[in-house]
This record gives sequence, C-alpha cells and structure tokens, in this order.
Amino acid sequence: MRVAGPAVTGATGCTATVATDGSWACIATVHSGPQQVFTVVDETDTALGSSRAPASDVVVPPVVTTDHPTSGPVSGTGLPGATVAVSVSGTPADRTARVDASGHWTVALPGSTRDGRATVSASQIASTGNGFRSDLRSAPSSPRTIVVDRTAPAAPVVTAPGADERVRSQPFTVRGTGEAGAVLTVYLDRSPVCRTDVGADGRWSCTTTGTTAAAGTRTLSAMQQDAAGNSSASSTGVRVALSGSTPTDGSSAGASGPTIGPTSSSAAPGSPDGTPGATAGGGTGTTGSDPTGTGTGGGTTGAAEGGAGSTPSGVPDWSGPAGDWTAGTAYDRGVRTVQASFSWGTVLLATGVAAGFLVLVAVPLAVAGAAVRGRLRNPFTALLGRNRSRRDRRLGDETLPTWAAAALGVGIVVVTTLLGVGISLEARYVRLALGVLAGSAVTTAAVVLATRWAAGRDRTAVGFRVSPWLVLAAVLGCALTRVTDLSPALVVGAVLVPVGRPGADTAALRLGSSVARGVRSATARSVALLAVAATGWVLHSLVGGSGFWTTLTAEFATTLCVGAVGALVVTLLPFPGSAGPALVTGARARWVALTAGAVALAALTTGAPAPAVPSPTETAVAAGLTALAVACCWVWVRRSRAAAPQR
Repeated sequence: MRVAGPAVTGATGCTATVATDGSWACIATVHSGPQQVFTVVDETDTALGSSRAPASDVVVPPVVTTDHPTSGPVSGTGLPGATVAVSVSGTPADRTARVDASGHWTVALPGSTRDGRATVSASQIASTGNGFRSDLRSAPSSPRTIVVDRTAPAAPVVTAPGADERVRSQPFTVRGTGEAGAVLTVYLDRSPVCRTDVGADGRWSCTTTGTTAAAGTRTLSAMQQDAAGNSSASSTGVRVALSGSTPTDGSSAGASGPTIGPTSSSAAPGSPDGTPGATAGGGTGTTGSDPTGTGTGGGTTGAAEGGAGSTPSGVPDWSGPAGDWTAGTAYDRGVRTVQASFSWGTVLLATGVAAGFLVLVAVPLAVAGAAVRGRLRNPFTALLGRNRSRRDRRLGDETLPTWAAAALGVGIVVVTTLLGVGISLEARYVRLALGVLAGSAVTTAAVVLATRWAAGRDRTAVGFRVSPWLVLAAVLGCALTRVTDLSPALVVGAVLVPVGRPGADTAALRLGSSVARGVRSATARSVALLAVAATGWVLHSLVGGSGFWTTLTAEFATTLCVGAVGALVVTLLPFPGSAGPALVTGARARWVALTAGAVALAALTTGAPAPAVPSPTETAVAAGLTALAVACCWVWVRRSRAAAPQR
C-alpha cells in the first residue's frame, strides 16, 4: 500500500505492507495545514483503484532552531499565523509568539531563567483564522537543551602596543586578551579599525589594514561580544604615538582606505555608534559592509584635520557620512527598556540602591542642611548682586519674565548636556541637539505648569529664576560624564526654581515667596518630574528601528527620562530654593517616598543589568539596607512630628 499526502503541503507519503490480519501502518513526513486529504493506493493490484480519507486538519509541532548560547531570545519555525507556546523547564508559564509570514518566530525567555542550561519545548496553536475548522494545538516538540548566558563578558585587555609606545608604520597589529570565542572590535580614537575572533586560548590580534590614521597621540581601546550577544565594557584606553603612515606597496598613504583624523568621532569608547568610518583629504566615506564598519574613500594623511568626512580646509564634508541625518549616536543607548528591567533581580537592585542612597546620602545631607540653614552665607550672593540692601534694589531686579527664565534654563541644560556627551559638526549631532532641546523644554515646562497649578489663584505672585546650585550640579554632571565617559549621561533637565515675584508692595512679595517655598508647590514639582521621567522611559521603550524621526524620538525620550530623573534627585537634596528643604521641613514622609522613588527609577532605567534571580547574598544585602532605611526614616519622621507642637 502507498499513502500519498497533499502535494501543496510538501508531504512525502509512505509505503506499507498489509499484515495477515489485513491491517497496515506507515510513518510519513507531513506538514501543518487545513483540510488535508490523504490517498491510499494498492500498488500490488492497481485495478482496485484508490481510496481517499476524509479531509483532516493537521498541526505538527514547531521546530526550535536555536543552537547557540543566547541571552534570552529563542527562535524557531512553524506554521505562518499560528501561535507558538514555548515552555521552559523550571518555569510555570509559557512564552508565546506569533509565527510570521515567513514561518519564523522568536520568544524571550522568562526573566527568572538563570544562566546555564535550560530545556525548552514548543507547541503551536492553529486557529480558524488560518482556515482550520477549529482551534487545534499540536503536540510538544522534542525537548531541546540550550545555553542561557546573560552575563556580559569582562572588558578585554590591549597588551600591544604598550602605553605611550611609538607606532612607526601603518597598518599595525594590535594584540590582547579576551573571552574565548568572543567577537572583538578594536577602536582607534573611538573609530573601529579592525575586528577579529578571540582564540580558544583567550588571545587575539588584528591588523588595521585598510585604515590610515594621522600622526599624533591616539587612544586604542577594544570591546568584545560573546556568542550570546552580550557586549562588554570598553577596555582601558592605551595611548600610543603614531608616526606618519608607511605605504607597503609604493603607493601614497591613504590611497586604499579611509583616513582617521584626530577627531574622527565623538562616540565614547566602548559605545560606538556604528556609523561609517571617517575619510579626509576630500574623499567621501560610504557605508561599508566589512566587519569593521568603516567607510571607503580616498584621502591623504596630511589633510586629516577635520574629523569624519573632512575636506582639506577642515570643514566636514556633509555629502558623506557626516551628512547622514539617520546615523545613531551613543546618547540614548545607556537607558534600559521597561522590558529589560522587568525582573526580580533588577527590582531588588533598584530597591537596594534607593535604600542605600537614603541612609548614606539623602538623610545625612538633609540633617546637615537643617543644622546649618541660616548660619552660612550663600556663596553666590556676590556673583548675583544680592548683597545689596533691599531698599537699594529696583522693582523686578530679582526675577526675569517666566519665558526668559525658562529659555535661559533650557539653554543651560542643552549646553551642559551636549558638552558632556561630546559632539562634532555632523548632521547626527544637530539632530541630537534638537532632541535634547525639545526634551529639556518639555521638562522645564512641566516644572513651570506644576508650580502654577499648585499656586492656584496666587499664581501671578510666583516667578522663576535659574538656581545657581542646580546649574552647578548640571556642570558637575557634564564634567563627570565627559571625564568618565558615562552612558547614559548625567543630565539635570531643569534648573529653574520658583520665587516670589516682586509686586506693588512687600505683601505681594511675601505671598509669592511663601507659595513658592510651600510644601504643595514642592510636591507638585517633584511629582511632575517623576511623571515626565516615567513617560520618557515608556516612550524610549516603545521606540525601535532606525530613521531620522525614530532616532530623534528616542533621543527626545532619553532626555525626558534622564533629565527629569536627574533634576528630581538633585532638587530633593537640601539645595536652597529647591523642593528638598520645603519637604524636609513640612512633609518628611513625603520627601522620603519621593526620594526613594526617584532613585529607584534612576537605578531601573540606567543601572547595570542584574541577574534574573538574585543570589541569597544579594537578597540579604538589599533586605538589610531596606530595613535600615525604613528604620532610620521612621525614627527621623517620628522625631519631626514630636518636635512640631513645640515650635
């Protein structure tokens, strides 16, 4: 007997010999599909004709194709349009995904899956929407063991050339150590110059063939990515002195590859943005497909003074990579998505960070600020002209119009943010400036609107000024970001504080000052910043893909998130005129809750990845810090309530 399946599904059919009792059976390869008809033919006596079985719906198990270490995604093939459910050993819930039109699917393993080996199996559900007469679920696929690796490799080490060594010819070879099997990329002044695989003995080497760098002091660094896709931090930079290029074939230097100038890119080492490599001498770079990601184009060493895509005059050539408005930057890559932060390990880490910040930083600063309040002279009074007596001041000396103060504050935020990140005269950094400008404007507007809403009918008595303390915090954040190459950047997204607007008499000024320094106003500003930060985080998590508008939206969302979080944390500290002193004095419990929430949100959005399931030691440390923070804050709040009737 021969069984033939429907050719449209690719069924191969099978043959069988009839047993003495008249029964037969065979195993055939079949595929999923609705209304399949199988035909049986007696090959011994063809005169008997054929027999057709009733139409049947067939759903076979999907196939798990992942065969390499993974940091979370598991992929496979199945029936287009079906829903695949993947079960993981040790976890109660299945992970589901829809099979795309090409027959492929991908799901993310649960956050609780620990590093190591995991056994997965998959089944798929076909519905009436796929032409089936009813919803059918296949049998589970054969169990497959995969390796889960969510731990980033350690930073590689560059061993040659050595620090301050002079490199006398180009191309030259870079050597070092790393994680066996990882893919490693070498950067010269933040531009990729070569890529290689780390050997089984943990050693690697690659040659900067195809790239010519200008003579001068340069910095070498490296990054590596393991088989699961986890990227390491950048290695420690090695400063080398490059001599002029030495051609090996008698041709002029730079004739066969791009020239990297002294400022070829401003992306931080370890977080390159993958844009095309730089060219100089009038050549224009084009996006390459080689592993280093560098461009191709002509140029000479002597003209490499303008950075990426420079002309001999040092002006960037915007007809090449420098004019690419869709190229990414490293600015928005340090903020983790909501999905990536959703695990017990990350939540525990954020709780421990918030508790530690309260115990070690916030509460001691608040106590110290309350102790010295009124005893120390403001160091900015001489700079700001506030050392004059009140009768010598003219009406309106202390407060700019709200629009002018807001514009000045937004300008300060934009300048400090861009200086901290590091920019060059390229189209992508113009786009970044627009995103930062829009994000800081929205954050500042939220502070202004929240303050006016809290003031109610007395809103006309409240003005705004730029706080020198917040400006100082923004400048310090800029310096730390630039010096330590932080990602994401430390941004203080709003530097305005409310003040009393001088009116026709002293009573109006006192009314405005009282409203501006009140608990209601401080609470409204803090909640507004928290809401802006959360909105930016969610928006950043939803934006994906490439293109000008997508990248601009991601940078705008990053500014909302990072800037609002930074402004909230700083304003809750006991700086004069900010929300912190008002809440510490009038609502300590509220201040504790807002501070803990702000720091926890900062840890969730910008912290390092935590293990999906924390170890007992990590759990104990976080629980201990949390208990200590709760006890300290409870005693502190109770003391303030007990002392309130005595004031």
